[in-house]
Amino acid sequence: MKVREKLTYSGNTLEPDFYLINTAGRIYHRGKKRRVSKDAQKKLNHENAVKKLRRLLEENFTEDDYKIDLTFRDDEMPITYSECQKMWANFVRRLKRRRDKLGLPELKYVYSIECKISKRTGIARFHFHGAISSGISPKELRKIWGHGDINKIDNLQFTNKGLEPLAKYMLKERSNELLPQGRKCYTVSQNLRPPKEKVKDGVFSAAYLERLCKERIDDVDFWERRYKGYRFIEATPSYNESYGTWHLSVFMRKKE
Repeated sequence: MKVREKLTYSGNTLEPDFYLINTAGRIYHRGKKRRVSKDAQKKLNHENAVKKLRRLLEENFTEDDYKIDLTFRDDEMPITYSECQKMWANFVRRLKRRRDKLGLPELKYVYSIECKISKRTGIARFHFHGAISSGISPKELRKIWGHGDINKIDNLQFTNKGLEPLAKYMLKERSNELLPQGRKCYTVSQNLRPPKEKVKDGVFSAAYLERLCKERIDDVDFWERRYKGYRFIEATPSYNESYGTWHLSVFMRKKE
């Protein structure tokens, strides 16, 4: 068995991951796999979904692009999830036409649909959260939307963890029966770039990986020497009792 180093680049974020693989290049499992509780698996699935969405957002959007929240007037409130999707599609068509006239680059977007039941009226209130390309003023975006207010149009805010807060916000638990369950709960434009990955096997031994997990998780100098040009944010080790293996995830942001 040997250690694989997988580097994921998404925008200004670099995430090195280290884990054991077998001779066939698959993740190494030692001994018999133990059952994972339903709650633990649900938590892991959610964390992975947030990571996937965050990386996609960071690869395709910058601080100049917008975070938006779209709402509906009472008399235009859709009553089904599919109606919401149609209204978003119409909004995108209008927006693309305007961008074409202005000579702006192709529109990029990611959105999710949320539904809350009004305590006052008992009516289901749908709204959108998402990220879209900049280039059109907030005032004109409100006009192009046309179905109500745009509660927020802010430039995207990158924290030490990139766009993780936005990804978590868009992936809030969907308990409302009017929203589809058991499927990806956000929609993206087809022109988004996937994050870039580089893989290198045999970077060091399993024993050295364990040492890193125990001794180097707070060593800023070590990680910034290894990945020059990037600022160390955090390193998260984990020991998988089901497989008897160590896994180390490092999070770094490009230095300004």
